[in-house]
Amino acid sequence: MELIFALALVVVIYLVLLFFDGFFKSCMHYPYDAFLRGTGLSIKFLRLQWRTTGLNRSIVKWSTKYPRILDWNFNVGVYLSLLLMPFAVVLIVASSFHSGNQHHHGHGGSGASAAAAAAGGSKAPSSDRHTEQRMVELDLLIPGVNLPISEIGYYIAALAINSIVHELGHGLAAVLEDVQIRGFGLQVMLIIPIAYTQLDTDQLMALKVWKRLRVLCAGIWHNLILGLFTYLLFVSTPMLFSSLYRTNEAVIVTGLKNNSPLVGARGLEQGDIIKSINACGIHHEESWFACLLQTIQSPPAYCVSTDFVHLNDESVPISHKNDGLIECCDSENTASSCFEYLVDANEDDVALPQHMCLNIRKTIENSFGYCHHHDSGQCAEGHCFKPSINNYTTIMQIRREAKPDVIYIGHPADLSRTIQISRFVPKTNLFGPGFADSIQLLLKYVTVFALGLAFINVMPCYGFDGQHIVNTLLTDNLIQKRIPQKATRDMISLVINVIGTLFVFILLIKVFWLSLYRVLVHA
Repeated sequence: MELIFALALVVVIYLVLLFFDGFFKSCMHYPYDAFLRGTGLSIKFLRLQWRTTGLNRSIVKWSTKYPRILDWNFNVGVYLSLLLMPFAVVLIVASSFHSGNQHHHGHGGSGASAAAAAAGGSKAPSSDRHTEQRMVELDLLIPGVNLPISEIGYYIAALAINSIVHELGHGLAAVLEDVQIRGFGLQVMLIIPIAYTQLDTDQLMALKVWKRLRVLCAGIWHNLILGLFTYLLFVSTPMLFSSLYRTNEAVIVTGLKNNSPLVGARGLEQGDIIKSINACGIHHEESWFACLLQTIQSPPAYCVSTDFVHLNDESVPISHKNDGLIECCDSENTASSCFEYLVDANEDDVALPQHMCLNIRKTIENSFGYCHHHDSGQCAEGHCFKPSINNYTTIMQIRREAKPDVIYIGHPADLSRTIQISRFVPKTNLFGPGFADSIQLLLKYVTVFALGLAFINVMPCYGFDGQHIVNTLLTDNLIQKRIPQKATRDMISLVINVIGTLFVFILLIKVFWLSLYRVLVHA
């Protein structure tokens, strides 16, 4: 609903702009027309466009400043793009057939940007413990569906950055090959930003095969460079911000949802620094989720002294619940739980009952440490006691820096769904964790879209760079000697691009349907 509301608001804004555009054109035609021509702006239905020739001189200057470096750069771009093409074809074809249960322009570059924006990026869904297979496939990234609507700004910014870098690559390569740039622009279709470069088509087509490939592959290559660069920045962010933040030591709570069971006087608060859950140390987001998972896979048991048990036992006659658990506490005693005494075969006989009712917080605070329910001999002091709770809940002792521990009995998913955390613990009040998180999130989006754009653009499909690359390869002298008839070469090009377009279309329909299905299932 949030996505629909946001799109409806964008449509209303477009309609208002279109109304005033028509109004000014009819009432203030000459000054308004001069304003549009001077700024390069144009307003159309659900589309804003900006075009300029002001960047032409800068692009020419950049291209001629380091000609040898750029010459080597674009040669590498051709080789890698041609190597990437068969991988992209196999990936898109495989993704089209995979069930998915596991989870206006001078050339083809600009149209490819829009398609890649729809296609999203590449991903590798994680496999479970029972299989070693990993299926790499393309997925559809939709804000409000499989991406938080709150991150739509990062989504749009990442697309804009990738699209601009893609088109600048074409522009730099074109100037290096003496192809005239007629203009550079940016248009926003609904909320999708698309950059474009207008080249002199006749001059481009007159180039030799290799030079033309350098221009056509430049956008793809620059997306790959951008993706590698932003990925390196992404993994280096903790080190780059080490003077402002403590990283890899703990996580900080940046937000709690209103429905979180941890909200309250004895729960968590925004700004809490979490060091560990039970005996599992937390250093970053990955270890946070790993520790939550461990609380289910390896439920905690506690080393408690005999004296403590005798002094604090609140047992009532034992009863059995419907789920098979043993109950030895009064039903109104919510602060206590039934604990099972795990007898160590090597220890002397101790006069303790097998089940006893103990206050959970007192037991944890007075324990000598943790033991595992499958290995009761780990206690150097005391004896091992395991809380008798069902398989869907566990006891989590959340240790905070400079604050008392929070003890929660429930499912770890309650924490993962309703608590937002960050690895960036501020050293100063000048910068909160949101500053570093925002930069890292943008770098993540740029990296994902860079790879997605590169893969989708190299695909032999109408509107993509791959279409023009295939057409150019078929004009090579070696191909012409083997297939001298131009009509035959044109037919081969048509078949390749039609098949490529068909598979891209099938993939987009499939991932859109699966995304819609997920929304309906979780509604």
